[in-house]
Formats: sequence, C-alpha cells, structure tokens
Amino acid sequence: MPRLKRQPPVEAVDISTIDTLSFQERLAIGLERLKAERKLTNRELAEQLGVHEAYISQVTRAMRDVKLSTLDKMQREWNVVIEDLLRITEADLHRIAVWKARRKKQRGAATDS
Repeated sequence: MPRLKRQPPVEAVDISTIDTLSFQERLAIGLERLKAERKLTNRELAEQLGVHEAYISQVTRAMRDVKLSTLDKMQREWNVVIEDLLRITEADLHRIAVWKARRKKQRGAATDS
C-alpha cells in the first residue's frame, strides 16, 4: 500500500486575503480548483494545452506569467470562462491557506540551503 504524505497543519486565512492576491496567484488558485474538480495532474493539463509540464507547474505556483494565447487555449480546451479561473470565493480559502503554507515552506527551505 502506498504511503500517504503527511500534510503540515495549515493556518486559516481571512477572507480579506482574497483582495491581496495578484493575477498570477488568482490564476494559480483557479487552476488548482480546476485540477481538483476534474481530477487532473499538471502533466494532463499541459498535454491538453500543448505546453510543457514545467510551464504549467510554474503557472500553478504563481511563478510564471501566462500569455494571452495560453489563456485563450485554456478557455477553449477546458470549456471554462477565464473569469471563473480568476474568481476567488470563500470556498477557496482553504485552498489559499494550503497554497500559502506550501510557498512558505519552499521559501524556508530555500533560505536554509
């Protein structure tokens, strides 16, 4: 039986956090929501768009800008409205908390090296 990764505790985020998210962060959260809803991996998303998995990985971590042509492909390939990928609601607060905790952990690991 495969071992499950133990997830670190996640601090709750306040709804006011939504207003502080950048375009990149909003898209990253929206893509995480899409992946969860459709049970897709970064590799599958990349294949559907005809881009590299590393590119999608960077986008889902808010580390890379997205070209308008890629946003257009997302909309057509996934049958979504881009505004829906950028719309963040209270239902996304846990996803934001997990995402921020992951980023904090990565930054901590980078400064430890």
